[in-house]
Amino acid sequence: MSNLPDNVLDYLASSKTVTLATASEDGTPHASTFMYVNDGSDLYVWARTSSTTAGHLQHNSKVSFAIDEYVEDWNKAKGIQGDGQGAPVNGEGIAIAVRLFGDKFPTTSSGASTTNIAFFKISATHLVFIDNEGEKTEFGGDEFGMDFHREEVL
Repeated sequence: MSNLPDNVLDYLASSKTVTLATASEDGTPHASTFMYVNDGSDLYVWARTSSTTAGHLQHNSKVSFAIDEYVEDWNKAKGIQGDGQGAPVNGEGIAIAVRLFGDKFPTTSSGASTTNIAFFKISATHLVFIDNEGEKTEFGGDEFGMDFHREEVL
């Protein structure tokens, strides 16, 4: 059972992509966008075994990620920023990931071979939920941009 607020779980369930930042052993950063599924605060992604992301996660499990979408009205902006640990999924975990992907993305081929891909579980250690809806934030007259309503949820 997740200890995240329902509005955060709803946002995770309705969003489709996550931008995942990884780093090599020497600290070279890399960001890629993936389709994802979640089980509470745990995210699952898949990547080609030869990809930079898969290589990074084999040697450095630390990740950061963002889930968001652009909206014209910044008072309706929502998103998640997070940190966590990424690890390959094996055995029964692969069946769980495939089931979750099939539920969220019905067009995926659940019976197709997963030979050339790896599934990764991102266990969130820190989550910030951004939700400006209802905040009526105004642009500052003497400052560029605006402040976003942020709530630490994990």
